[in-house]
Amino acid sequence: MMPGRTLRKAAPPDPPAERAAVAECALQLRRIGDKWDLRQKILNLLAKLFCPET
Repeated sequence: MMPGRTLRKAAPPDPPAERAAVAECALQLRRIGDKWDLRQKILNLLAKLFCPET
């Protein structure tokens, strides 16, 4: 360790309610991402069907 530097304190453990909120947020973001991915796949398919030269 370098002189003049202090050790970092360990972060306190997350309360269960906060962990549940983080998990729910992650789940919602995953669902949003899945919907956007499906939307993009449909748009790509339509583009191939109606614009075959690209």
